[in-house]
Parts: sequence; C-alpha cells; structure tokens
Amino acid sequence: LDAGRERAMATVTAADAANGLALLKAERSFATVASFRRDTPVQAGEPVTVVGFPLANILGFEPNFTFGYVSATGGLRGDTSRFQISAPIHKGNSGGPILDQGGQVIGIVTSKLDALAVQKRTGDLPQNISFGVRGEIAQIFLQNQAAVIRSNSATPKLESTEVAAAGRAITVLVACRKAPAAAGK
Repeated sequence: LDAGRERAMATVTAADAANGLALLKAERSFATVASFRRDTPVQAGEPVTVVGFPLANILGFEPNFTFGYVSATGGLRGDTSRFQISAPIHKGNSGGPILDQGGQVIGIVTSKLDALAVQKRTGDLPQNISFGVRGEIAQIFLQNQAAVIRSNSATPKLESTEVAAAGRAITVLVACRKAPAAAGK
C-alpha cells in the first residue's frame, strides 16, 4: 500500500536475515524512490526521522513519523553494522527508513531494546532505545542483488514537515501473507 493507497503484489527476491533486510519485486513501479546518503557517516547527535506503519491495525494505514537523534554509532554490544536512535518505534516500524535532515536514507529500522527484559534484570526501565542497520549495509545488500540504487552526498537540511513528506513518498506498507499450501500436502 503506497502513499496513494494503491495496492501492488510483490514477491521476496532476496533476504538477509542477519541484517533484517529483504528485497521485494513489486508488480508495478513507484513514482518516487529513496536515495541513500553517501560520503558522510552516521554521527552521534544527528537528528533523524523514522517513517513506518506502527500498530497499523490500531493506528491506521497512514505512515507515522517519529523524530529523534542518533544516540550511538554502534548497536548492541558495539555492533558496527547497526546504530542506536532515540526515535520511538513499535511493531510495524521494522523495515522503515531512517532519514537524515535532508530526507536521505541513513539506515533501516530493525529493532528496539526489550525494555521489560532489561527492567527485570536491572530494575531500570529504559526508554526510546531503538536500532537501525546502517545504510551502507543495506546498499551492499542491494548491490549484491544487482538492484539499482540511488545515492547522493549530503543534501541541504529540510524542515521536519518536508522530511516527513519525502518519507511518505518513499515508504510503503508491506503486508505478508502465507503462500497457499500445495494440493495434496
């Protein structure tokens, strides 16, 4: 389901379970494509916008936006393939873009810290600790699949409403269905 609420069937053509990435081939093209930021690594403290469809069955099928910062340039236990963000995420944000202030993709949402498990172990309830796989990792995955990608050097800063509009244009809701069982099985 895209920003215009148009549906398109898609199939998974490749997956990278270790990084939480998948490449889908849709039955039609889309008007706007994402651009990855290149030549500028993710920096602690930089503002980010996360686009996704959290809890879509409750909140609806319109993209949601959360804003935050890069909290750390490494993931859990210093995992260099990921970075930490303060933007709150929920079920349905995974796979959504993490955008910089120019509206370019710097990462893909992968997970959030299990706050209740941490509270049980430490007595402290952490808040807004989420993770994304680095844009460079996603680009390598796409290049390995011979997918065409767009990347640009850092672009001028936009207003948050402009970043949200850019995010809305490149983000689609993906609903997965099980393939029908083969006859006789």
